[in-house]
Amino acid sequence: MKISNHTPEQLKIITTTAPRVVVSAVAGSGKTKTLCARVRRLLNAGVPIADIVVLTFSTTAVNVLKKRLPAGVLVKTFHAFGYDIVKKAAGPVKLKPGKLTEERKATLLSAALFACPKACRSIQQKTNRSLNTKSEQKRLLAFFDQCNGSDEVAARLVKDDESGFACYAEVLAELRTVRRVYDKRMERAGAIDFPTMLTRATSVLSSVSLPFKHLLVDEAQDMTAAQMRLLARLADRIPNVMVFGDPRQTIYGFMGGTANNLHNVLRGAVTLPLSRSFRLTKENAALANAILRGDHPAVGTRHGATPSLTRCASAIAQEDAVVDLVRKLKSKGVAGDQVAILARTKAQIRLVEKALLTAGFETHPVYRPHEPAHTDQLLDMLALVQKCIATAMAGKKPNRKWRARRLGEITGKTVPENIAQDCLRMLKKAARTPSFEGRYAWAVRIYMRLMRAPGKTVTNIAAELNRWQPITRKFKTVQALRTHVEELRAQTPITLSSIHRAKGDEWDHVIVLGVTNGSIPFYRDLKRGDTAEERRLFYVAVTRAREQVHLFHAPVHHAPSGQNFSLPSSFLTPNVLTAVQPTGGRKPPAIRAGRYVAQAL
Repeated sequence: MKISNHTPEQLKIITTTAPRVVVSAVAGSGKTKTLCARVRRLLNAGVPIADIVVLTFSTTAVNVLKKRLPAGVLVKTFHAFGYDIVKKAAGPVKLKPGKLTEERKATLLSAALFACPKACRSIQQKTNRSLNTKSEQKRLLAFFDQCNGSDEVAARLVKDDESGFACYAEVLAELRTVRRVYDKRMERAGAIDFPTMLTRATSVLSSVSLPFKHLLVDEAQDMTAAQMRLLARLADRIPNVMVFGDPRQTIYGFMGGTANNLHNVLRGAVTLPLSRSFRLTKENAALANAILRGDHPAVGTRHGATPSLTRCASAIAQEDAVVDLVRKLKSKGVAGDQVAILARTKAQIRLVEKALLTAGFETHPVYRPHEPAHTDQLLDMLALVQKCIATAMAGKKPNRKWRARRLGEITGKTVPENIAQDCLRMLKKAARTPSFEGRYAWAVRIYMRLMRAPGKTVTNIAAELNRWQPITRKFKTVQALRTHVEELRAQTPITLSSIHRAKGDEWDHVIVLGVTNGSIPFYRDLKRGDTAEERRLFYVAVTRAREQVHLFHAPVHHAPSGQNFSLPSSFLTPNVLTAVQPTGGRKPPAIRAGRYVAQAL
């Protein structure tokens, strides 16, 4: 195996004989490459492939590793591995555990509540809520799901007035009792839910034979307390354990992820750093280190552009400034898929997305699936609306049978009579609408009525169709709009993502929106007085860039809470400000109806 193309830090990790190793890897330091090289080194040294197991945090990470590791190496998420352990412990005769449907969860919870009369009475006395109702049982199941088996997450949720679970603040002890009984009911029924995959695997691990001699863990900083406990038990059974992670990128506290010291799990482990980042320039590394100081700071490998900070007087000014920046980057030959726009919430991204589409730039929001076929069918529906208008203007009588048949042809579905009649009435109203944008809105309503079916969600379809509505103001014909859509599809799209979803990815240029108190850091964390994880989230955002980071500060309106935020982020400390280059912001445009404009800075 040739390893000459690795750095001295990487070589130490690849060739070490230490049985317990914690690899502290900065962003872009070749962590996955090093892990894969370590596995190949073991195989070349004669270690049987069945002796090696790699565990990681997410299905996405599993897919990446499977592509880069030799075929046959076992790669699993912690939950999938735990699920396999539970099934193995069940044995060939016992009922195999099965994943739970929502209906099965409700049935098991009802049985658990019946078995906990004392806890239920206490909950009703303290909260004035009866767990006998379906609505409260649904809330309790949602609470158990969001807690993810973590008492820390439960405590955080009940302290948040907007979580929907603040009513449980005084009854956490009672709910733990219910949860334990619920877990036992699941076990007796041969069923299992997501959090229990870990807790039950940890409890039965001693009864299961493990063939593994080498365990490697990727993205270790994202582990929950339950995953940590499982790792500790595995470390008692597996002689060689190596974990890769970066505590500076621990950003899943809302799911139970903790920045625990891995040495508490792996006693006597040596720490080997990966401090040299092949992704970051020296300037971007300086910004990252200013945001989050600590051991093994990131070291950039080359010089590049200084990160920029643009201060905008309004949310609209930020949208315009982002569009101008994208236009400038593309004029320099930067491909759309080498630009990412990141924000703390999806609401901020949606506003910028509309501005980009209107300006003629295609986008790819990673948080929802792309649904181009529905856009094409919607444009056909809009053409039908236009046809109805032409028929009315010609003084002709509408052909209801043809229109009903056309509704089915557009969607490729058999349209029930009652739905067809509803849609025909809406077509009549749409034909009276004077504006092209208004007709588009009616076409969306008709299409959604046709697509809606019992038990099926249409959220993604609605999001796909609504993203085009703002640009319809520029057009008067369906053909012109269709041509514009096709032209956008021919582009490489600009990536739009929340910061959480962007972790693990990289782009040449990264635009970070809303570097504003209330946004970054998020207002809930400010309210709790704990912004450590939000600081790490900011660190993750700026370390996604290969070439340049573009920070934007603008007033933010948080619609769900009705709050306005205008102060610059508390993370823009003097050290951070010395690492960025201020850029001249545009003067705020005139206030537009229906849009939020906050005070100038």
